[in-house]
Amino acid sequence: MSSGLVSRRNVVFGTAGLAVAVGYGASKLAGTVVRRGMPIDRLMPGKAVSEPVGFGLSGPDGARDALASHRGTPFLLHVWATWCPPCRHELPGLAAFMKAWGPDCPVIPVAVSSGSPDDIRAFLTRNNVVGLPVWTVAGEDLKMLSGNGALAIPVTFLIDNAGCVRATAAGSLDWASPGATDALRRVLAATAA
Repeated sequence: MSSGLVSRRNVVFGTAGLAVAVGYGASKLAGTVVRRGMPIDRLMPGKAVSEPVGFGLSGPDGARDALASHRGTPFLLHVWATWCPPCRHELPGLAAFMKAWGPDCPVIPVAVSSGSPDDIRAFLTRNNVVGLPVWTVAGEDLKMLSGNGALAIPVTFLIDNAGCVRATAAGSLDWASPGATDALRRVLAATAA
């Protein structure tokens, strides 16, 4: 009888130990997912690495925009997804950055593979992300930017005044750093030069 109790006790303590170990491992993994993003000034432009991009974007209530309409000034195209944990962590900082910059903010956030613009708007509302523009892009359109390869999400493209990609940042950006606004101004100035 004693061996039966020991056996059950070992199973119970073993299961509890395994649960603690899995929980600890998951918390460590979660810590890597929400790490601080790359500084914006690391997006300094190189040579053009694409043809001019001009694909369309879909917005709520049937709104449409085309990247070609933004030619003439450099901007950032920030690609994110509702199913992406690092994106969910980054979005509040991006929304605050865009609000602080003002209505002429040179960042265009677009969701990919995340449903309709109305689905995106509902996602942002549920997650208390206020003021982020709701644009979606078809995954096929992004293939040109990635050389028909898979994209790491989130990803940000620096696009010059001619519409060509000049730099790419795979992963989150640090939108909340104290010098983020000045850093983006320097990047854009170097891109326009």
